[in-house]
Amino acid sequence: MKKMQLLIRLSLLLLLTGCTIGIKQTPKAVRQAFDSQFPGAIHVEWERTLSNYKAEFYHDGHEKEAQFAQDGTWLRTKTELTFLDIPAPVMKAAQENCDWEIDDILLFEQADGAPAYYQIEYDRENSDREMQLLLFPDGSVFTRL
Repeated sequence: MKKMQLLIRLSLLLLLTGCTIGIKQTPKAVRQAFDSQFPGAIHVEWERTLSNYKAEFYHDGHEKEAQFAQDGTWLRTKTELTFLDIPAPVMKAAQENCDWEIDDILLFEQADGAPAYYQIEYDRENSDREMQLLLFPDGSVFTRL
């Protein structure tokens, strides 16, 4: 239960938006940590959140968001994926747990030791309803939202 609460809280933190800032307003330690972890990243845009820094960028063919503490410590990364990028157990579970159309696939990785998880977002045709399913890499269901 504690892991579930932690993962939900961390996901909500990713939704917090901040003020867009320039590269020169981003601390050197944050820039160095980012460059080390994501070499070759392009189209990088920085934002300052409540107490962290968030970079939105493209890396290895994917759109990503990464958050860093002010001292440069990496906190988490969200990666937008395609069907080809997800492991077979995740795809199987995604298809078995909902017959709606898959809209988005996101991978969340965190530095605090919490396991990585996939967020599958579904849309229903001719409806405003949406559903989300959180899955671990082995395909086990973490939660439905």
